[in-house]
Amino acid sequence: MQRECVFGVAGAVLLATAGITACQGDATAAPAGAARIVEDTDDEAVIELSDGRRVSLRYRAGTGLLERHRSAGGKPWSHSTTVYATKADPCRGIDLKANRATVTVRANFGQYCRDGEPPAESVAAVGTGGLGKWDTRIAKNWDGWDRVDIARNGMSATFSAKSSAGTTTLDWRAGKGFGEITTTYKKLGERFLGTWRAEDGSHRVTFRQSEVNVPASATVETLEGPTCTVRMDLINIWEDRVQPRGVKVLEGERTTYCPPEEFNSEYVVTAAGGSMELRNLGDATPLVTYRKS
Repeated sequence: MQRECVFGVAGAVLLATAGITACQGDATAAPAGAARIVEDTDDEAVIELSDGRRVSLRYRAGTGLLERHRSAGGKPWSHSTTVYATKADPCRGIDLKANRATVTVRANFGQYCRDGEPPAESVAAVGTGGLGKWDTRIAKNWDGWDRVDIARNGMSATFSAKSSAGTTTLDWRAGKGFGEITTTYKKLGERFLGTWRAEDGSHRVTFRQSEVNVPASATVETLEGPTCTVRMDLINIWEDRVQPRGVKVLEGERTTYCPPEEFNSEYVVTAAGGSMELRNLGDATPLVTYRKS
């Protein structure tokens, strides 16, 4: 299994400004003094730290993720300790990264995970100093962390994963351990924010900006006829259009365009200050035209 393995000096958290890449079969790529991967298989990864110590993380069937380390100069390995105990099958290999005496681990487990199913358990772990203690955080039913960035001084690290909806992060701080997992959702363009009234007077749509752990949303309310109020998350966001998902009925019953057809509609504002249209996906013909209130 070939993966990108980035080590060496990292910049501020969330942005590696000077990285060194070293992968399986290329153990000489890292310059002197930089951490380097010396073994990288599906079931075990070994990293050599800048001080010459080596750290091994490996899967053991029915046990989970095990760690051992040894001093520079080929001294005996320490006894293995369990970083994360699970009977689930591992997948996607083990990703190690190090800066100074801080080592980070990303690993995943789940039934049929090696057959392509998403992991059910995603591990983020950090060991420091003598590596006798590891901080571990498990995310359930999560598609795994894309990367981790270690601060230049090795005192903090950020695990992150990007999706079409936004960026999810998990911060670690020396002496404090892991914080809370947070998601920063995409921002809704200013042209959408506020309340829009349908030209036929039948209903209105109010758009609200995203917050930490809360996606942008739209609320549809009928102004005549049967009562209907629904709220929708706005996950797919572009500059001039948004697509509603996750409809929740707040009051009354569903009616025409309250809500619009999920997975087959979008709100479009082609120019700031202009009108808004509700359209079917792939069709430029407006179903409803709105003016900002």
